[in-house]
Amino acid sequence: MKKYTLSLALGLMMIAGMSSCFHHRHDISISVSDDENEFEMDADYGRNKSHKVQVYLNNHLLSNSGVSIRNGFVDDEVTLDDKTTFYINTNPGELSIRINKNENSEESCERVREVCEELKQILADN
Repeated sequence: MKKYTLSLALGLMMIAGMSSCFHHRHDISISVSDDENEFEMDADYGRNKSHKVQVYLNNHLLSNSGVSIRNGFVDDEVTLDDKTTFYINTNPGELSIRINKNENSEESCERVREVCEELKQILADN
């Protein structure tokens, strides 16, 4: 009886531990930093939203560059046809975009900011 109780307790602890590992897969964390020199957005989200993020970025931000996100991975400084330069790092479930305001026009910075705002909406949608 003691072994049965011990096995049952151990089993329940393992199930509780495993469920906590999977519990966070739908959590979304987005941080935005905007100061006089730089605009930056970092996001962690469920891997199930990675395809939507990839398609949106390819169509709305990276379409005028030689870079596109394939398989969810990019870690590169990107220069668009209009000379907008920014850094992007993306992995499935993670995204970081950073633009230097001193090296880009106000319009370019605003465009990147708008893309990031749209991405926040995409990530918030279920």
